[in-house]
Amino acid sequence: MFILGIETSCDDTCAAVLKDSQILSNVISSQIDLHKAWGGVVPDIAKRAHQERINPVIETALKRAKLTIKDIDLIAVTKGPGLAIALGVGVKAAVSLAVKYHKKIVAVNHIEGHLMANFLTNSQGKPLRPFVFPSLTLTVSGGHTKIVLIKKIGDYEVIGETLDDAAGEALDKSAKLLGLGYPGGPVIERLSLKGDSTFLKLPTPIADKKILDYSFSGLKTAFYYQIKDWPKVKINKHLADLAASFQSAVFATLIRKFSLAVEKYHPACLMLSGGVAANLTLRTKMRHLAKTYKLPLYLPFKKELNTDNAAMIALAGFYQAKRGDYANPNILDIDSRAEL
Repeated sequence: MFILGIETSCDDTCAAVLKDSQILSNVISSQIDLHKAWGGVVPDIAKRAHQERINPVIETALKRAKLTIKDIDLIAVTKGPGLAIALGVGVKAAVSLAVKYHKKIVAVNHIEGHLMANFLTNSQGKPLRPFVFPSLTLTVSGGHTKIVLIKKIGDYEVIGETLDDAAGEALDKSAKLLGLGYPGGPVIERLSLKGDSTFLKLPTPIADKKILDYSFSGLKTAFYYQIKDWPKVKINKHLADLAASFQSAVFATLIRKFSLAVEKYHPACLMLSGGVAANLTLRTKMRHLAKTYKLPLYLPFKKELNTDNAAMIALAGFYQAKRGDYANPNILDIDSRAEL
C-alpha cells in the first residue's frame, strides 16, 4: 500500500510517502526562521507559511518517491492535537486531494503518530526489530509529555502525563529566561555538555511514587526565582551551568516517573519518541534505564523522525486503514485538543 502522509500540526509543513512501513520520502519544511524573532510560534505566521508551502511539499514528497498522486492508495492527515489554524491547512489539502482523485483518507492523532515513529523502516525495510507487547513508551516534546502503554497497535493507555507544561516547553521557557532565543531546547542541550548539572538545587516535582503524572511548571518557577535578581553578567558567566542544572532536573523527573511505570506495568520493551527524544543526554539516560531493567529499547532510526514529520502520520494511517478506520472527507474536521 502506498500512503501519502500530511502533517501541519504546528510549525513544520510535512509530507511523506510510505510503502507500508517503509519510507520512500519524508519532506519537512521548517518555519523556525520565521518564528525566531518572536520567541515562539505565531499562529497567523504559521498558517500563512503552511498555505504557501503545503502543495510544493506534497509535490516534492511524491517526486522523491518516484510516484504520482494516482499511485497513492491512502491519504493520512493529522487532525489533532495541535495548533488549530495550522491543522486546518493540512486537513484542507488532504481532503481536496482525496475528493479530486477519489482516494481513501484517514484522520490521525498526532501523538499516535509519535508512537508509530518507532515502527518506521527505510526503503529496504530496516531496521528489523522484533517488537513485542506490551510496550511502554515515553513520548515527550514541546507540546506533550506522556507515558503510554501500547498493548498492541491501536490499543493505547495513557498512564502518566504532564499536568501543566510539557517537558520541551519547559526547556524552551528556561532558554528564554536565559536569553537564548527560540527554539531553546537544542541550545540548552549544547550548553549543558559544558556545564555542571549540580550547580543549582532544584525541586523534585510530584515526588509521590504512586503518581505517574508529570509537572514542570513549578520547576520552571523555582528556576526563575533562583536567578531573577542575578545581573546579566553573572547569568552569562554561569550559562552552561544553569542550562545543565535545568536540563538535568527535567530529565531526572522524566526518568524517575518512567522508571516507576516500568516497575508497575512490567512491559516487554521500552520506546522513546517526540522532539525531545532527539536529545542525546536523554537517549543515554533511557539506554541506561533499559539496561537496568534488562529490556530492549527502541528509538526512531533517524533523528528527524523524533520531531514532527509526516512519515509517522502515514504509518499511523496505514494501521488505521488495516482496521477499516476511514474518515469521510465530506465531514472531516480538525480536533485541536484531541486525546490519545
